Amino acid sequence: MDHEAWVREMGGRDRTPERRAERPDAVTQIHEPGALPVAEGQPGRQQCWDRLPADTTATLLEKAGKVLTWWAYPEPNGHPRALVIGERGVCRIEPVIRGGVPEYRGERVRLEPGSLRRQSFDHRPPRVGRPKTPAAAAPPSPGTPVERLDLHPEARGILGQFPLEVQDFLQRPFLSGADRQVGADWYYDETHDGRRATLFLALCLYTERDLAVVEGTRTLARGARADQARWPAIECHRARLLPR
Repeated sequence: MDHEAWVREMGGRDRTPERRAERPDAVTQIHEPGALPVAEGQPGRQQCWDRLPADTTATLLEKAGKVLTWWAYPEPNGHPRALVIGERGVCRIEPVIRGGVPEYRGERVRLEPGSLRRQSFDHRPPRVGRPKTPAAAAPPSPGTPVERLDLHPEARGILGQFPLEVQDFLQRPFLSGADRQVGADWYYDETHDGRRATLFLALCLYTERDLAVVEGTRTLARGARADQARWPAIECHRARLLPR
C-alpha cells in the first residue's frame, strides 16, 4: 500500500475526549477458561507476518509506535491479516483481493496522549502449606455490585484463561458509562515439549473510547492442574482512545 493510501485509511485528527470515572467499589465478574482449539497445520503469527509485504509492515509499525503486542493470522482464503497495538494507536490491516492479488487495507485508532498505563503481574501457584493472604481469601462485602460486561462467549473463555487479578485489571476501564458492550480480539499459540505445555496468549478488549491489552505466557507441567500453571510475566496496558 502506498503512502497516500495509508494517509487516507489511517489518518485522523487528535481530539481530547471527555473523561469518565471508574467504579472502584465494584467487583468485576470472574470468567471460567474456555476451550483453545488449534487448527492443525495453521501457520503461527511470525510466519503470517513474514508473508506480508515489507513496505506494509514497515508502515504499520511506524503508525503504531512502540509495540505493546501484535499478532497475525490467516484469513479463510489463506492471506494473512494483522493487528499491532502500540503506544500511538491500534492498527489493523486486512487483505482485499483484487484480480486474485491481495491489497492491504489499513485502519488506525489513536491512543489519547498520556493515557497509557502499564501493569505487570507475576502469577505463580502458592506453595503447599502456605496460607493465602487475607486480600486473596476475603470475599466481597454483602451488597457489593458485581459488574458484568457484554462480551462474546469466546472472549469470556479467553479472558478466563488469565489469573483473577489480571481479569479484574482488564475489565475495570469499562465499568463506567451505560454501554457495557465490549469488543475483543485475541491470539494464542500452544506448544508442547513432552514435559510441559507453553501457551502464548494475547487479548485486547475495547470500546470506542477505552482499550485494555494483555500479553502473557503460561507454562503448565505435564499432568498438573490448571491452577498450578505459572505466568512468570504478564504485561497489561490500559489506555483511552481518541474519537475517530
